[in-house]
Amino acid sequence: MKDKIDRIISDYINGRTQAKIKAIESRYLYRVKQDNLGIRTAYKGTAEPEGNTLDKERMEEDKELIGLRRTLELLGALYNTLTISEKRIIELRYKGYNGFTWYRVAMELESAGIDMPIKRAKKIYIAFKEDVARVL
Repeated sequence: MKDKIDRIISDYINGRTQAKIKAIESRYLYRVKQDNLGIRTAYKGTAEPEGNTLDKERMEEDKELIGLRRTLELLGALYNTLTISEKRIIELRYKGYNGFTWYRVAMELESAGIDMPIKRAKKIYIAFKEDVARVL
């Protein structure tokens, strides 16, 4: 079972964090009001520019959005300091929802021309995970 740090890193690597941020932003920016019959209406009870400004202010105060942006910023800083082979190890380990096994990671690295033992790849993976846990 994955722990919280694994889930956060996996979401970042697979682009789900960016998708969550985009979904929250679009929820605030493209809000459609429905009347009591369930019919979409353009009238929100305020003037259009005022409503847009209020929506943007609500979006900037959203705690979930602030947390996701902070996570994206911190993980981006840690991930971009890795070398190409280290990035490849992290990407393969977190690919999809369950990630590849260590033997599959070793096979993929070997087919990409990166000669690295599984033990070294595990050390890189664990060091990155510990760095993320320390920062978050």
